[in-house]
Amino acid sequence: MKRVAVIALISYAAYALEFILYNFWGQWGKPELLILVVIFFNLYLGIRFSIIAAVFCGIFKDASGAAPFGTYILVYISAGYMTTLIRRYLYQPGSRFSRAVVTLFVVLGCFIVQASLSNMNHEVRLGELLTYVLVPQMLTTMIAATYVFAQLRNISVFFALKN
Repeated sequence: MKRVAVIALISYAAYALEFILYNFWGQWGKPELLILVVIFFNLYLGIRFSIIAAVFCGIFKDASGAAPFGTYILVYISAGYMTTLIRRYLYQPGSRFSRAVVTLFVVLGCFIVQASLSNMNHEVRLGELLTYVLVPQMLTTMIAATYVFAQLRNISVFFALKN
């Protein structure tokens, strides 16, 4: 129960920080912190806690978005499963490069899921989507990933999540 409470608190803090960064710097200054939270809990505690983090992150993002409720829950749960697959075949524990590769593939996969879901409701121009959404999302998330993972690990050690 303590793990779930800490996951909920970290998910909300990541959502609030993502919201503040977006309002302060715009799309180019906002890393996908919620995806990084889902990736971290998958790598640190496993798929079960990653799915819990994905549900919390999705609920927070869906509550404030214009998309139909449940869209981001689906996106973040798919991120959890993508992380599991990538972890099984590409990830090497303790390697910063390996964490960066996992982050790259999961952010790319989440972008594809979001683009597919957006394309169901209205026409999406792929060139503009790549230029104005994927590039800033990928750059800022990859820059922030190592620092965010280190801080999340420090928080997890402080709360003794891994027994």
